[in-house]
Amino acid sequence: MKPTLTPLISIIIPLYNGERFIAQTLESVLAQTYRNIEVIVVDDASTDGGCAIVRRYGADDSRVNLILSETNFGGPARPRNIGIENAKGEFIAFVDADDVWKPHKLQTQLDFLMDNPDIDMLYSPAEIIDEHGEISPSRKQRFLSLLLRLMSPKNAIIYGNFININTLMLRQPLTSRFIEDSRLVAIEDWMFHILNLQDGMTAASVEEALIYYRVHSASISNRHSDKSYRKIFYMLSLLFLETRISFGHFCLANILNSAKLLRRKLANAWSSH
Repeated sequence: MKPTLTPLISIIIPLYNGERFIAQTLESVLAQTYRNIEVIVVDDASTDGGCAIVRRYGADDSRVNLILSETNFGGPARPRNIGIENAKGEFIAFVDADDVWKPHKLQTQLDFLMDNPDIDMLYSPAEIIDEHGEISPSRKQRFLSLLLRLMSPKNAIIYGNFININTLMLRQPLTSRFIEDSRLVAIEDWMFHILNLQDGMTAASVEEALIYYRVHSASISNRHSDKSYRKIFYMLSLLFLETRISFGHFCLANILNSAKLLRRKLANAWSSH
């Protein structure tokens, strides 16, 4: 699909009890220098005042749309899929209800994708912002950077999620969806990237950090817990059983995942003495 000069970009925001930060997230999205956007907020049966905040923004800006769910799906996979199903844009971008975009985020990515029609997925680094608004530099992913030099993104993504979903912009149409499985909550985005790359989509990154990624005590993703490592093993098992990854990749990725868990446990044991 060849984009027009001002293609519509659909921005999908899953919301669950996000009243603390959703206003700041919406402000950053609506303040984008690129204006031809639709904002699809999909609420996952929240019990706080987040929806009321979204409605106030929608009353002032017709680009904001709120979709309500009466059922809580227990994670962002279903809300994101609902957003994809309702998106009208030629491009799709995702942002969680506590992250913040820099004003030129969309324009930077759109310019790149229009200049590079062979690229389907464009992502960037992210700076870290805490619950008090303090900003710190993006974390270096030296191991994943090495993997990307040694193998294709399609294979490197099996060993670590180097694509932050909140930085991502993709071309439509999307063939893959987020897997709606409670055992993948907090890594469903990783699985989504794996499926997209294995389905033939091509990925690239810009060097500049284009967003502020919120890390706080209520964040859904905690990839340093024992449970998160079990989820990764489950994800890799699904991919192997569906013959999407080879036995060699399955074994090596699990060995590295186990080594990370062991190193974390040893570090915790050492620090407790």
